[in-house]
Amino acid sequence: MEDTAPFELLKTYPGIIYRQPLFIVSERLDVEVDGYHLSFLDKTGEALSNDSEVPTFMAQLTTILPTICDKQKVLLSIPESWQEALSHLPASSIKFTLDITGKAPSTEKKSALEFASHAEQEQDDGSVTLLIDMAHIEHQNLSEHLSEWRSHHKVMCATNVNAHDEYTFCQSQKLDLVQGQFYTQPAEKNNKKISPSSQTLLELLVKLQDPDVDPADLAETINQDVTLSYKLLRLINSAFFGLPKEIESIKQAIVMLGQNKIKTWASLLSLSGLDDKPNELRIVAMTRARMTELLAKYYKGQAETFFAAGLFSTLDALMDKPLALIIERLPLSDELNQALLNRTGAVGRALQDAINYEKGDWAAVEASPLPIEVLVRAYLDAIHWAKELSSQLHD
Repeated sequence: MEDTAPFELLKTYPGIIYRQPLFIVSERLDVEVDGYHLSFLDKTGEALSNDSEVPTFMAQLTTILPTICDKQKVLLSIPESWQEALSHLPASSIKFTLDITGKAPSTEKKSALEFASHAEQEQDDGSVTLLIDMAHIEHQNLSEHLSEWRSHHKVMCATNVNAHDEYTFCQSQKLDLVQGQFYTQPAEKNNKKISPSSQTLLELLVKLQDPDVDPADLAETINQDVTLSYKLLRLINSAFFGLPKEIESIKQAIVMLGQNKIKTWASLLSLSGLDDKPNELRIVAMTRARMTELLAKYYKGQAETFFAAGLFSTLDALMDKPLALIIERLPLSDELNQALLNRTGAVGRALQDAINYEKGDWAAVEASPLPIEVLVRAYLDAIHWAKELSSQLHD
């Protein structure tokens, strides 16, 4: 794995760092990510003052960004005092788009946030992106002014798109990009039956989560799915795990890594096989799982249970069904059930911490019993880990 020294430097930042994907608006189900929006905020989630001290990591930003973003485009929300440092960075393939206002849009002015290109390779086209906060503007207002805004802005991006009907509206207005939580929500469908592919996946998850399964039966269950067994062995033998010797069979993997870890990794790989959902949703599943797992030591719980909670919390969005309907079919422990459905217990609190951070609900994040510094480090470690894992799964 790559040298993480610059990434460790990023974790010395004393405020909040927040990453959100920017999706290309299309008719496809597996919505593609164009780039990431990276925000640097104070400890309460507020924008930094424009005279904020320039952090040490800015000198290595082009080295740091690839550790948490797998795209070549990054939208930066940083104070004015940091912007000069960008011009002194070494040449990079990463394209920066820079927040030149950092203020919330005003509906009275019928405007939104403007962002201008900063990277040298983009300066020639002079394009400006307009971000429209859907939480602060009515649909009719947007429709009425869209043509005027289009004449001044090459790219139109809607933010706070947190429901599928909001995304559908953005499609109807032919916006270019969207940012928000819509893809982490289950799509509303009248048919409450589990699809055949989802049913097959659930049956596999039931077997993988069976607390009474013995190692031989677990190995047989995984081996029955040729694709799963191949992916699992390939991942275990990758640089991501860095094992001293090659694992040649699932049975050997269970002996080396333990039954619980193999159950967890097989479940993750099974969920990553759903091909009608955005890849970013699978990254969210990995990130939630890892962040919740990292918080286990602070909540004094078993890491595998915390990881499973984060992973299974995305089943509703992955299968477009209520989580309660899915969970009742799985042989999960009462602790895990309560965490997933009611957010209770230590596991539930850790999962809620991870989801609050993912949503950028800074008031809820601040109310956590854990210090903000712990949550920020866990979040950064989780998105770095998920990025590394995703690259291994797609190689």
